[in-house]
Amino acid sequence: MKKQYLYIILLISTLSISSCSLLKKPSNEETAWEIEFDNERDTSKPIKKEEVKIENKTLANYYESWLGTPHVMGGTTKKGVDCSGFVQNVYKDVYGIMLPRTAAEMEKALEPIESKSSLKEGDLVFFKNKSKKVSHVGIYLKDNTFVHTSTSQGVVISSLNDKYWVKYYYRGGRHPKLKKLKGKN
Repeated sequence: MKKQYLYIILLISTLSISSCSLLKKPSNEETAWEIEFDNERDTSKPIKKEEVKIENKTLANYYESWLGTPHVMGGTTKKGVDCSGFVQNVYKDVYGIMLPRTAAEMEKALEPIESKSSLKEGDLVFFKNKSKKVSHVGIYLKDNTFVHTSTSQGVVISSLNDKYWVKYYYRGGRHPKLKKLKGKN
């Protein structure tokens, strides 16, 4: 019986990882502007805190209200949301842009941004898991930080410089309409 239980847990874990497959260790966020970074989930290393102030206050206020919302596979509400559901909500409510439902579909619908140095506030950042498929998406903020839904922490802010995220980072993407809106923010 214990063996069957273990297999069920492994199966559920594997299925959960396939959509938003990039896990992070839990941490406590103090405010929306305090970011806690971990180094590839190594709890022996101290957590660094940095302040991030983005220009688009509508975006900041919107994602701040989602911080801590738990991860729920297929979720799209503040009761529970997955990575693409969160991004889809932000784009619809902040920018008035409807995006496809999955991270892979979003990546195909946007103009690619190959260089991290070209990322701008509001761009999407995509990650690939070991199967080489786009499996996770977040929204770029500033100074190599992004907001996303982690399977273990819910909606959080992370650094693209963390070893874990560097390992899985694929590229950025920009919606054509967002280019036009950026001058108005």
